[in-house]
Amino acid sequence: MITIPGKIPIIIHPLFWLIAFFIGWMWTFTFVGALVCVGVILFSVLFHEFGHALTAMLFGQKTRIELAAFGGFTYREGRKLKLWEEFFVVFNGPIAGFLLFLIAYTISANVKIETQSLAFALKFTYVANLFWTVLNLVPVLPLDGGHLLSIILEGIFGFKGVKLAILIGLGIAVAISVFFFIMGMFLVGALFLILTFESFRSLRYYKIFTEKDRDTELQQLMRAADQEYSQGNSEKALHMLEEVQKRTQEGILYTMAAQEMAAIYKDREEYEKAYKLLLPIQKGLSGDNLSLFHFLAYMNGDFDVVTRVGNKAFQDNPTFETALLNAFAYGEKGRAEPAVGWLQCAIREGLPTPRKTLEREEFDLVRQDPLFRSLVAHLPTS
Repeated sequence: MITIPGKIPIIIHPLFWLIAFFIGWMWTFTFVGALVCVGVILFSVLFHEFGHALTAMLFGQKTRIELAAFGGFTYREGRKLKLWEEFFVVFNGPIAGFLLFLIAYTISANVKIETQSLAFALKFTYVANLFWTVLNLVPVLPLDGGHLLSIILEGIFGFKGVKLAILIGLGIAVAISVFFFIMGMFLVGALFLILTFESFRSLRYYKIFTEKDRDTELQQLMRAADQEYSQGNSEKALHMLEEVQKRTQEGILYTMAAQEMAAIYKDREEYEKAYKLLLPIQKGLSGDNLSLFHFLAYMNGDFDVVTRVGNKAFQDNPTFETALLNAFAYGEKGRAEPAVGWLQCAIREGLPTPRKTLEREEFDLVRQDPLFRSLVAHLPTS
């Protein structure tokens, strides 16, 4: 990873170079041609992102640019911009790209260039920037066109306009993807298929997103609570998180606060408090938070919940501990077949003392079942 310091720091991830070289190779099928394309792509993406970043700085925000696998991202910090300011920050990225297209095209059309590689670089610059500018203005998130549509509709309909923009973008992405697949242009079709999934993911996200989630003061309070918790100041973090929940009542920040509070209570072995925090938001849990909920359900004796979320919990966290909790829960419910199945899974995942584990009282209701007895019989004695 390359980091270039400055008023607008630039971070270039390794995958950016790999993808840029791949695009260059597919365009030229020569090593030198691919390197020229890499240089053009680097300059073009930075030119575009500086359109965003410099405009944001003009409005008093701090910015940094990151170049990753599939392009660039301008990250911003500072005051919440008015909608018209936000519009210009977003719009000036494509404007910068279009300006670069005009410059490259004008030079290429009016100046006789003897050097073949330079002539190719100019042609690739104006073709790439025209293509990307047009593509980027399609009103589908996360493209700039999708953000512009979102800003316009928010100005007309308020916060509901953001969700409306996502729905419109989702429909457009599906239509364009189908069109290009029918036309046999599979690469462009695949690109818009990816954007379709991104729009769908955004729609799921905005279903629980509220106006309070955009409050910069609450966002800062949430970040401060994270920092306090990471530094071991759990009591102070808990008070901050309770304040976030009190002031939001619902939404993303509310959910994040509940998850972090549950983790704090779990560390304190206050399992009932932790479980009650996660119960109302269980449908949106995944990864480590789902694993935590799974554990807390077991510790609170809610075996029906343990078995209901057990498969997903194991998919997200495939460890012997997760499998063992499922086995315990099915054992407590007297269901031998799934209990044995999860025990076998736990053993495969590295359960350290299987024979001792099978002696636990959680399996008393299934101990005489032939499946369970067969499992015990086939375990090594040592």
